[in-house]
Amino acid sequence: MGVHPVHAAVTTPYVQKLIAVRARQVVRQPGFRRSDQADVEQELVVHILKEAHLFDPARSCTRTFIAQVVDSAVATILRDRRRKKRAGGHRLQSLDGTTLLNEGEEKPLLDVLSDEDLHRRHGTHGASDEERGNVSADTATVLSRLAPDLREIAHLLMEGAQELTIAQALGISRRQVRNAVTSIGEHLNDAGLTKI
Repeated sequence: MGVHPVHAAVTTPYVQKLIAVRARQVVRQPGFRRSDQADVEQELVVHILKEAHLFDPARSCTRTFIAQVVDSAVATILRDRRRKKRAGGHRLQSLDGTTLLNEGEEKPLLDVLSDEDLHRRHGTHGASDEERGNVSADTATVLSRLAPDLREIAHLLMEGAQELTIAQALGISRRQVRNAVTSIGEHLNDAGLTKI
């Protein structure tokens, strides 16, 4: 008996890149850290292997099947993380209340909350300097690989220029600007730099 086609496909460069890109997109979501990427990649592989028995070569090719399984797994991972975040078990406190510090001093709770507490409350996480640096470096790499006209439009967008302003400045139509923005977004998405 031969190797199952889905099992064989898991180690191909296409699937490895798909898993890496989707995991990178997941860890950029609220509630995750960049260090979670390897764990998310492993979860995606496990999900593919668990669902392999559902593969029907008459309905799709292995790549299509795996892409759909990965998308489903990503949605499951994100849903489970949100569910954990909403889970009870935390005692609510008023920000008007006070807390006792290590020195025995009592301070209003509002005065002792940190940015991390705020991010946790809103379901976001503040990117560290390293994470911001990595995203900037990744973005710069993607932009450097763009065609010169797309690169120029990307830089104008980053400076805050609007669609009409860009079209007028470059002497092109607004439709061409919109198409360029779509293309730039696809390049960024392929590199895992946009939200899911």
